[in-house]
Amino acid sequence: MEFPKQIKDTVYRLLQEPTLDHFREFLQDQTGEHNAIDFKQEWIEKDKLAKLMLALANYGGGIVVFGVHENDDKTFSCNGLKELQAKEQIGTWIKPYISSSLKYEALNGKQFQMLFVEDTPQFLPFISRKEGSNIKPSTIYIRRGTSDEQVTEEELSHILERRIKHIFPVTGKPLVLEEHLEQLKILYNHIEPTISKIKNPEDIPFAQALKTLAALAKGFTGAYEYAPEKNPLYPDESYEEFIASLIDKKKKKIERVLDLQ
Repeated sequence: MEFPKQIKDTVYRLLQEPTLDHFREFLQDQTGEHNAIDFKQEWIEKDKLAKLMLALANYGGGIVVFGVHENDDKTFSCNGLKELQAKEQIGTWIKPYISSSLKYEALNGKQFQMLFVEDTPQFLPFISRKEGSNIKPSTIYIRRGTSDEQVTEEELSHILERRIKHIFPVTGKPLVLEEHLEQLKILYNHIEPTISKIKNPEDIPFAQALKTLAALAKGFTGAYEYAPEKNPLYPDESYEEFIASLIDKKKKKIERVLDLQ
């Protein structure tokens, strides 16, 4: 699991060996809440938690420590949690609000829990999916200081730039053959080679046909028999046929280079 650079080495030690001593060391190294780290005395409302996780994910990942309260003088009160929450329960809370692409881990201590939001720039931006008392639908949040705010135009440009740089790193090198072929295969997988149509539609009276279409729109196929039919949008040549044609062209080019033609 990758974490933002601004999170100190104590986090890695804590992840590798989640002991109370390492947790205490982590707290001692902190100077208070900032963009990548937040402290909560107790677990917060599910929509507020989702908003915080979305903001951290769009910022670049981060940590939420539950069971710890930050005082005004930047010291910490470590009273612990009354009740620990299982990762499955956390997942149930946030599922309506957050894409499944957002990655996180829940680390349990004796009376403390830490929520690690992973930095996954390939899925940016993360957008809220459901409205709540603390969260708006179809909204992009980001960490700004110690708060979770709606992105500005400049912040959104930075988020999109991080995604582009991750997918297309500035290496000065074009995609290799294997990468091109893999992308082509992905495109083929996004379109079905066949579609289903009712067999002998002429046997269905016009009024009944309209009723059937209405049922189909609602996801009900009825008792009619369906037959697969070639999808007119699917390419005439399959992925394997396309590769075979490329091989044949490559062979001819090699023969020309060797002056065999």
